[in-house]
Amino acid sequence: MNRNPASVDPTGSSETVQPRSGFRGWVGRPLWMEARVPLERRELRKSEFWLGKGLPDGRGRPVLIIPGFMSGPNKAAPLAHVLRASGWEAMVADVGRNAGPAYHSVELARHGVESLAQRTGARVAVVGHSRGGQFGRVLAYRHPELVHRVVAVSAPLRTKYPPFFLVKVPAEALDRVWRAGIFGQVHPDREQSVDDDRYRSLPPGVDLISIYSRSDGIVDWRYSFDRQARMVEVTATHLGVMQSIAGITTIAAELDRPSMSIELGQ
Repeated sequence: MNRNPASVDPTGSSETVQPRSGFRGWVGRPLWMEARVPLERRELRKSEFWLGKGLPDGRGRPVLIIPGFMSGPNKAAPLAHVLRASGWEAMVADVGRNAGPAYHSVELARHGVESLAQRTGARVAVVGHSRGGQFGRVLAYRHPELVHRVVAVSAPLRTKYPPFFLVKVPAEALDRVWRAGIFGQVHPDREQSVDDDRYRSLPPGVDLISIYSRSDGIVDWRYSFDRQARMVEVTATHLGVMQSIAGITTIAAELDRPSMSIELGQ
């Protein structure tokens, strides 16, 4: 049975969703939409959700949050705060600004997963924003004994670097810098291993949920579509999705959802 009810265009077309390419892909994101971020953050802090009210009871279940590219722990802090307030055992992965080699961030995130699993005695759900969603998938593929679900939020699951210039130019520049050895010893084979595992199918018993927004001002929402994922749409910015009411309530609901393999009778 197809595990992805939304691997086709959500408008109803039977054609596979295709991201924009060429010039439209390079400059065609509604970047001005990101100006809503302060409003999203303010609305969340004024709402009952900031106190953990109106959300599923986490019952001590473990969640690791991986920030996006150049984001850092501050961007993940609101989600971690709300999840803890509603009873989840939430931790932000110690990946700094998540701007260095991919294999380094994946290794640091693995330590977080292991710590949570050991502390709670349960497999961990990973919430990854943007680049963090890619790494959450890598972790789940490599360690299904530790990870039972990945919630990828505004994550480009179909490409390493989306073609939008604001993402692609700095990401590729940093990639070249670390490969030149400026940040220390280089392990290109380990980096290639992460690149290979970004697109692997997850093993049975591991769920993949991809949350996307058509008003994302940075990552083309079409890149978030994946054949193995349950697709969930929200209305939020890219930078503020994990600091918004729409984003956080959706993430909490997906964390609480029964296993997709159970739902599909697998």
